[in-house]
Amino acid sequence: MRRSIGLAIITLCLLAAGYARGAAGWERLGGRDVDFKGDHDRIEVGRSEGRFKQIQIRVKDAPIEITNMVVTFGNDEKVNLNFRHRFAEGSGTRSIDLPGDRRTIKRIDFNYRSISRREGKGRVEVYAR
Repeated sequence: MRRSIGLAIITLCLLAAGYARGAAGWERLGGRDVDFKGDHDRIEVGRSEGRFKQIQIRVKDAPIEITNMVVTFGNDEKVNLNFRHRFAEGSGTRSIDLPGDRRTIKRIDFNYRSISRREGKGRVEVYAR
């Protein structure tokens, strides 16, 4: 009985740790609110967040169009993802592979706009693994 309770507690702790880290190891790097006009924004990530090979974009609260995205790595090398996509509310991308080995991401710059004229704002969130 004690052993099964101990195993249950360990299992719950592992599940909680996985939930805190995100589904399938995705870590949230940051997010920005989007209004109805075109906009440019930056997500500062920093060197202490980890080393990543893939990113993913998720959209909440309103449909959003992203017209460009530039990832700056810890060594100041930049990669322009030549990204242009219209996202439905609640949608996101599949994994976007970053060139090279796993490395730190310093910041992510992107241009975007909300494509809905309703009240409120949409939200862009970036995850990495």
